[in-house]
Amino acid sequence: MSEFLINKTTKELNLDFYELGLNEEFEIMTDGITIYLNESGSVTSDMLLTYYLEKSIKISMLKECFFEQLSSLYDFAVDHFYSRNPTYKEFKQFKKILERYGIEVTKKFQLLGDERKLREFFFIFFMKYSPRKDRLFPEEIKERISSFSRFHNHYWFNPNQAKNMEIRKSHYLGIVITRLLNGHSIKNAKGKHVASSKHNTIIKEIESWLHTLTRKIPADSIENEAKEILHFLIVEGWLVDNEKYMDQDQPYIKKLNDKLYQAIQTEFNISNEVKKILYEETTSIHYQLLSFSFSSKYEYYNIDVSFFLEAYPEFTKFCREFLEENRYCPILWDNKEFLFFRYLFLMIAKVPLKEILSPIYICIDFSFGNFYNRMVRKNINKLIDLNICFQEYPDENTQLILTNMSFYDSTKIDYILWLTPPRPSDWVNFTNKVNSIRLKKFVEENNN
Repeated sequence: MSEFLINKTTKELNLDFYELGLNEEFEIMTDGITIYLNESGSVTSDMLLTYYLEKSIKISMLKECFFEQLSSLYDFAVDHFYSRNPTYKEFKQFKKILERYGIEVTKKFQLLGDERKLREFFFIFFMKYSPRKDRLFPEEIKERISSFSRFHNHYWFNPNQAKNMEIRKSHYLGIVITRLLNGHSIKNAKGKHVASSKHNTIIKEIESWLHTLTRKIPADSIENEAKEILHFLIVEGWLVDNEKYMDQDQPYIKKLNDKLYQAIQTEFNISNEVKKILYEETTSIHYQLLSFSFSSKYEYYNIDVSFFLEAYPEFTKFCREFLEENRYCPILWDNKEFLFFRYLFLMIAKVPLKEILSPIYICIDFSFGNFYNRMVRKNINKLIDLNICFQEYPDENTQLILTNMSFYDSTKIDYILWLTPPRPSDWVNFTNKVNSIRLKKFVEENNN
């Protein structure tokens, strides 16, 4: 790239930052040799991506097709100040992209396909790439979404959720309502085993709410629509005693649970209490997988795993190997990205590293004596969730000595000299050293 193009691109990007109100968050500078990006750390590049997507011609086509506002490509080109020929070319590419996801664009610019998968596609897309989520749906749709609040005081509904969960629910309902108002309903029942009396009570209430939105829903689709909304509420955790509404005895869920449970038991020595928690949480993962298989497949697509490889190599290795060993089980292998991250997050959250790691032997020896040494040990336990075996004096097992005395430099054991009291940088150096010992042990154990 020439110097002229570099300078031109830099100016255009800085102008975009200004127009987005991000000029205090990002600034690109160059000294003619090196290009620098100054960033505050308050926002990420994802915000820039959504901004550029919003200006994309294909994204404009997608939104207008979804809301069924596109009537002709000629009018579309005029309204968006595009030339006709490039617009037709972009539309052909746009149709081919949607075909990959099983979505057809008709001659009337309607979107057709498996209705469940189509809705899941838009749910993922709008959640990831819509920069102004509060402006996504028109006012008439927003009013209908708001009417769902009628359930907030019902005994089965749990309204106390994080803001992101509220946005997810609103987006999902907005997509459902939009499709129904445009005459697209779920016509085929799906065997998800929602049939108990507690489910049926909620289904009837949701059916009643759907009837207040529109009378366009065919009689043979209304129950399917209500069941689908109930599945979403269960997966997202919107019900009181949410786990009780999952069909834990469904044979396929039980089979997937048992497969993972047996692998965890074989690989890790964990307490019965942790095992019970893992089994219950695994039911939730597999229930979501079977309920919304399309969105599960793409929701965790292209997430960087480097942090987990470094911070949790044991769990990362286990999840990868488990899925590799089950590559001939279609439901697991076809959704490996989703399952990898959900299994990984579950294990990080619920399995104490102290239970599964071999001990790291650290000798704590400061000149202030045992009371000071105990204080240091207590703070290390607060900071690091590892299986650390503290020693009062070094022996053949010792892997690290932490001290403020320099005479340990004559030993062959790694040691760290701290100031007393330690500075924040001392704690950082200590944590990094312990993690390097852990990673070295992990590599050695897996190479044997």
